[in-house]
Amino acid sequence: MKNIFSIVALLTFCFAMSQDDRKAFQDLKQLEGKWVGTLNLSNGSSKSINLNYSIRSNGSALVEESNEGGVGMMTVFNLQNQKLLLTHYCAAQNRPVAEITENKNGALLFKTNHSKSDLNLAEDFFVTSFKFDLLLNDKNTFKYEYTAEGADGESYSANAVLKRVM
Repeated sequence: MKNIFSIVALLTFCFAMSQDDRKAFQDLKQLEGKWVGTLNLSNGSSKSINLNYSIRSNGSALVEESNEGGVGMMTVFNLQNQKLLLTHYCAAQNRPVAEITENKNGALLFKTNHSKSDLNLAEDFFVTSFKFDLLLNDKNTFKYEYTAEGADGESYSANAVLKRVM
């Protein structure tokens, strides 16, 4: 009997997680369109950032095309096995795969899964976390953050407030 309660609790937890991930994916899809802002780096510098979000593959993927001060990159969000993933195709010529680890009132935190990404902090420099604060009360503004880390403690973070332009 105890095993049945444990299985029911686990299934309930998994269903709730998949529901949360599906809801977060639907919330992210509301970013569809063009966004602009200024990306502020932890070293005190800043540069322009332009993001273009489009829904693709019959609604199963959200593609982010970014331009950070003239450097283009791409990120794809999708649900895989009911888990919300982010795959970032980086200018550093690597591909971090991040999983959603937190979803609080539209603030979505993704952490890079090192093994899924085939990346190692002792050898590689890559984005280790992404945060999107969707500001659910304002559909024309959101906050965007990320942190990149690598060997020898190399690290920087960046953040921007983006405004919808289309």
